[in-house]
Amino acid sequence: MLQQYITEVLFKQQSCSVPQVGTFTIQHIPAHFSVVDQVLTPPRQQVNFDTRWEDDGSCLHWISQKENLVDAVASLKLDKYLQQFRESLQTGQPIDLPGVGSLRLDPFGQIRFTPQELPDAWQPISLQQVLRPESAPKVLQGTTEVVNHEVVEHMSAIPEEFESQGRFRWWWVIVPLLVIAGGVAIYLLKDEWQSASIAPAEKDTSNQQAAAPVTDSLPPVPSEPVSDSINYYVVFQTFRTQAEAQKMYEKRIRWEQNEVVMFTAKDSATYNLAVPFRTLPADTTKAKDSVEQRFKVPKSAIRIEE
Repeated sequence: MLQQYITEVLFKQQSCSVPQVGTFTIQHIPAHFSVVDQVLTPPRQQVNFDTRWEDDGSCLHWISQKENLVDAVASLKLDKYLQQFRESLQTGQPIDLPGVGSLRLDPFGQIRFTPQELPDAWQPISLQQVLRPESAPKVLQGTTEVVNHEVVEHMSAIPEEFESQGRFRWWWVIVPLLVIAGGVAIYLLKDEWQSASIAPAEKDTSNQQAAAPVTDSLPPVPSEPVSDSINYYVVFQTFRTQAEAQKMYEKRIRWEQNEVVMFTAKDSATYNLAVPFRTLPADTTKAKDSVEQRFKVPKSAIRIEE
């Protein structure tokens, strides 16, 4: 009776774990095309057996359902079936599992399984492979390779043209180096030529200045203009924690707002998102207006931090 239950559980859930015996599983083998025999073998199933087992309760549940027993009584019934099953194995006679295979005990006390070939709904099909030039298969035979019925010898010597091409490729390294060296030499010689051409000119101008009359009405030398620009930040968002500020800062970077920076004021524990500016003091209002339009924040939330 246990043999029938094993078969029913196996074909229902593709696996059956029998306590103290082993585990049966159904393996699905995909279709296979043999290039040599020109035969397409259809997909098939094969039953495998492993002496390792882990009681998942499938046999117990099946006995309880088939014989209308509570789990406690079904457990006793399963123990009885397993005892009879093991005693049958100890006799050395094979135990047949309908539609699955047979089990027997070898001289070393190990359980051996002989699977039964499962009936297939499909038969092998003979096919003629179509070979296209762009997708021709390569068949390796020793040190030769057959491609489109043409033999390629892998152990043959390298042709001379490949060696010449290899030497020619070195020119792509040597030529740029020569060009760079020539440019450096021209740059160094250029400075010497300029210094040699400027020396006589300076000598002539000094003579002219000595001969020119000196006057007290020389034009004043214009001084370099001094920039009154200032550096400051236009703050448009303030957070109490660094985590919140960092999260919003990363979002704005993902939004391609790369001008945004995050900083903390020296006299404050808050974290600010702002845009750095360098303008004249009179242009701070324009900077605040540009930040308002760029980031769509209320004007009351925008302030200047230096």
